[in-house]
Amino acid sequence: MSKPIMRPLADLCSRAVTLVDPKRNPDREFWYVDISAVDNVGKRIVSPQRVKGNNASVRARQLIQANDVLVATTRPNLNAVALVPEQYDGQICSTGFCVLRAGEELEPEYLFQVVQSRAFINPLVDLTKGALYPAVTDKQVFSQLVPWVPRQEQRQIAARLKAQLAEVEIARQAAAAQLAEIECLPSRLLAQAFNNGEATP
Repeated sequence: MSKPIMRPLADLCSRAVTLVDPKRNPDREFWYVDISAVDNVGKRIVSPQRVKGNNASVRARQLIQANDVLVATTRPNLNAVALVPEQYDGQICSTGFCVLRAGEELEPEYLFQVVQSRAFINPLVDLTKGALYPAVTDKQVFSQLVPWVPRQEQRQIAARLKAQLAEVEIARQAAAAQLAEIECLPSRLLAQAFNNGEATP
């Protein structure tokens, strides 16, 4: 495995994201991805809105492609990031995201894993300290240094991390199910007590 070289995202990602104005096509429907559409735990797009151009938010401006990595620039501590799947290719996202489009030296899946790391998140959070509104700019995101290795090694690292994170997600869902069971337990016990005639009038 090669020793990583720290390089700015600006050297590794394209900034050629097309800006559009949906209101120019008022009857055209599209999927709109804003920050609320991203599950910041599962790191995926879960609830985009289907809207017409005439009802589009003023922030609906960025045309996204499959394998773009979306990084929310507000409240970076929440790490609302997502890898755009094929089904949202050609759709529109909010200007509240910095859209990272991997260049020739970068694997999109590897980039997606990198932006979830504390080494990436913490410097962005530091930039918001003392600010009235906790947000960073696209320029600040692109200036972040990330560990770069040759693409073949990026694929290997991304595959390994993806498998590990999948296991973590399964464990998280199991824990959430157990917690839901525990929260329902008092009501269940009370109902059982009434059914068994144990409750007093």
